[in-house]
Amino acid sequence: MTSFYPVTTGRATNQMGITRLMYQLNHDQLAIQDLQTQISTGRKLNAPSQNPAAAIRALAAQRQLEYREQVTNNLQGADAILSATESTLSQAQSIVNEMRGVAVQVAAVTTLSPEEKQAYIAQIDAGIAKLIDLGNGKFRDQYIFGGSAVQSAPLKSAGDSVRFSGNAEELLTIADYPSTLVTNITGNQAFGIKSDQVISTVDLNPAVALDTHLSSLHRGDGIRKGAISFSNGINVVEVDLSQAHTLGDVVERINLTNLGTRTLQASLTANGLSIAYADGNPGLLRVEEVGSGHMAGDLGINNSGTPGLSPVSGQDLNPRITSTTRLAQLFNGTGITIGDSFQITQGGKTYGVSTTGLNTVEDFINRIHLTGVQARASIDPSGRFLQIQSVESGTSLTIGETGGNLASKLGLRTMSPTTPVSALNFGQGIFTQPQNDDLVLVRTNGSEFRVNLDGVQNVQDVLNRINNHVDNFTPSLRITATLATVGGGIVLSAASGASQIQIRNAGGSQAAWGLGLVPRTTDQVTGTTNGTQSVISGQDVGGIEVHGVFTSLIRMRQSIEGDRPQDLIRVTAALDNDIQRMVMARGVVGTRQQSIERATDLTAEQIVQLKQIESDELDADLASVISQLASRQTALQASLQLMGTASQLTLFNFL
Repeated sequence: MTSFYPVTTGRATNQMGITRLMYQLNHDQLAIQDLQTQISTGRKLNAPSQNPAAAIRALAAQRQLEYREQVTNNLQGADAILSATESTLSQAQSIVNEMRGVAVQVAAVTTLSPEEKQAYIAQIDAGIAKLIDLGNGKFRDQYIFGGSAVQSAPLKSAGDSVRFSGNAEELLTIADYPSTLVTNITGNQAFGIKSDQVISTVDLNPAVALDTHLSSLHRGDGIRKGAISFSNGINVVEVDLSQAHTLGDVVERINLTNLGTRTLQASLTANGLSIAYADGNPGLLRVEEVGSGHMAGDLGINNSGTPGLSPVSGQDLNPRITSTTRLAQLFNGTGITIGDSFQITQGGKTYGVSTTGLNTVEDFINRIHLTGVQARASIDPSGRFLQIQSVESGTSLTIGETGGNLASKLGLRTMSPTTPVSALNFGQGIFTQPQNDDLVLVRTNGSEFRVNLDGVQNVQDVLNRINNHVDNFTPSLRITATLATVGGGIVLSAASGASQIQIRNAGGSQAAWGLGLVPRTTDQVTGTTNGTQSVISGQDVGGIEVHGVFTSLIRMRQSIEGDRPQDLIRVTAALDNDIQRMVMARGVVGTRQQSIERATDLTAEQIVQLKQIESDELDADLASVISQLASRQTALQASLQLMGTASQLTLFNFL
């Protein structure tokens, strides 16, 4: 009976045979339809239900492909931006090289005619204008050198200065799941448009408060959270502080704790925690870690190495300054006097900074920015100091008093007693003459004495050399040197007499110029009457300036305008630094492009592998499918012939 397969024989009914034949025909037709679909679409899966495991693998590969293709687009965009940056820097470097040649050329000329001056000045102005245009270069509608401020021009000419309004943020693009690549060069890296910071010389040392975050303690290292144990020698209780976020949370949790029949009470000192019994009576109170934890030690209250008596006075927790730190918390809780002020001088303009109406450090920083000064104030990375940075090329920035001592208290005064003389005049020092006298001071009776400044280390040393000079102790003729109470320079004063006091350089020294007591345009300064005093007020020469190409070119123009060819030596050296900065920036661009190229090659290899995986799971093998189709068609034809034969059977066929 096998010749009648798939028709069932024996005791099977005709209906069962017909049903079996219909199932076989339907199965063959569906298989042929599926194979024809695979040939027409090139896919062996047209619905996930056909092979769920293969579909899952294919979908995973497709997600990876989409991610890798987006990464490729990111890298291509980043490479294009860096290529535009390199082109811009190349043009800028050519201009700076040309300007350096001009500086060398002018320095070699003894005297310039008015026409030559104007020609050189016009050439310098054109160079500055072109560099500003390059600094404001755009690519794909975003400014290249503005940091993350890509929608506004970062550089702006303002009279004899150039202002920067961008930031130093790096733009990142995703190069892989765990890594990113920097895709820009900041304006400061390219042109030098930010000064060094005026960093406070005084640790502001804020006191702790209930809202002090645990993460800000220990200069930002924070607290390792856990549980702590309290014991009175008989009873032991553990307090879980793993969910505490502020010192207030710690205090509140401890204050809910009973140790035996007594209640614990936690409070804050200026710099840490204090824990005692609420009834105020002494007693044994041990505070220890739970297991291998560190919470008690990090909070400064672990007293396992002491007699363990109440009250427990915690160690200094050293919180860092944050934007929400209140001004009243500074200096270990003594704070600053609200209403005090200081002044910032920049480009001949003076900006007053008052603390009236302020509450937090953020308020104070915002007040500085709102004065209009072209500077950025912030908290230094250590969280201990304030810092101020100029963003205006071509001008100097100084910080002084307005009659009080706020600038000194905050450690921001640019010419303070502790300022090294080597830092004055933008790091050039005070130009003394070794082994010779440096200053000549003339008393109100016309007599004079000379001051040697060999070996002075800071501004206070200079003041001491004048005040403690052996020839400067006659009370009626004594000349006293102090720092200005308004502004920031050195002030010389003496009781009024027959004439005014005077000061000039001695011999080949330039110390009177270097200390800001005598302008470089003159050889001597005579005092003026102020009440009963004859007074000489010097300039603050401890300020900062932007060390960059725009400052160099502005100083170059000023030296030509002021007939000071000796200044061109400094300008030429500064331009050399500017060129080196641009070379370094171009090198950084090249390095980043190489990183992008490597990442692009790796991504391309991964895309090929993922496409192969996707193809293995989804794409049909046409040769195999065609062979299967031919086999299925043959099987269908055989089934149809068999069905035709089986449908003619009678009882005689089974005899």
